[in-house]
Amino acid sequence: LVSYPGYDNNRLANTVDADYFAGLNTDLSKPLYNYATQERTAPGSTFKMVSSVAGLATGVITLTTQIMDKGVYENISNHPRCWALNHGYTHGLINVSEALRDSCNYFFYDVGYRLATNNFSTSYDDATGISKIQEYASLLGLDETTGVEIEENDPQIADEYPVMAAIGQSNNNFTTISLSRYVTAVASGKLYDYKLMNKIVNADGKTVKQYDSKSTDISGTLTQSQWDAIHQGMRMVVEDLHDVFGGFTGVEVSGKTGTAQQVETRPNHALFVGYAPSSNPEITIATRISYGYSSHNAAAASRNIISYYYNLESLDDLLAVKAEGVHSS
Repeated sequence: LVSYPGYDNNRLANTVDADYFAGLNTDLSKPLYNYATQERTAPGSTFKMVSSVAGLATGVITLTTQIMDKGVYENISNHPRCWALNHGYTHGLINVSEALRDSCNYFFYDVGYRLATNNFSTSYDDATGISKIQEYASLLGLDETTGVEIEENDPQIADEYPVMAAIGQSNNNFTTISLSRYVTAVASGKLYDYKLMNKIVNADGKTVKQYDSKSTDISGTLTQSQWDAIHQGMRMVVEDLHDVFGGFTGVEVSGKTGTAQQVETRPNHALFVGYAPSSNPEITIATRISYGYSSHNAAAASRNIISYYYNLESLDDLLAVKAEGVHSS
């Protein structure tokens, strides 16, 4: 659980360095603000596993469903575009695993529309679609704080525009730690109550209180083959991130990138959520770089943290950051 920029808390213990503390309070980067638990932004495409779960659980898509990406989604009045069209192509005919791999907006626009029309059997109803997205976002823990023992802002699941909410837009608004709990649920089939505390010991080292892990089993929401399809899509996401995970060996990683625009005058937020090893998850990670340009930057930070955790590269090598390795577009 890391928030950056940080500060030297030794200068705030016992005798407080008043000038230092005053500087922290006026620093525009807000080092005293815990970005990991308090900052909320749109999740971008990291939300697409929610839409995948909702679509599969309600039956509006199946494992054999293929949707043709036509570039411009014309079933709603604002005619949102798939991001690929801005680069001169579309994703073609794809299933849910491939849609996660390609982060195909068009596919998930259609999932949102199908949720709002009961798979085209009724007229479009905004409330119907958004209620189903809220149901499965809640099931994955995005309707409440995670349980950590420090200050944490409430998450916000979108309450309007299911077609846009299905790609992580509308008014979805989550902390990084909320995304962490969510990707842990996707990876493990268990919704955990997060805790920072492991145990409290007295001066003699005797355990005074032990904090046990608690979780709710949500694996029955989907069949194993349906979970496998989502996990396969997340594995393919990382396999396609050649500029970040190319040559990364020692542990297989699965994940999902996300790019979220907050204001037009500043760069997009960069996000990555993931887990490792892919076949038998031991750890999960959620990274947000506010106004970090590209999701590849969040993926690169996550890669380095995972590498450090598994001792795959030396700390000196990981800290030798080269400016040309930062993506700005």
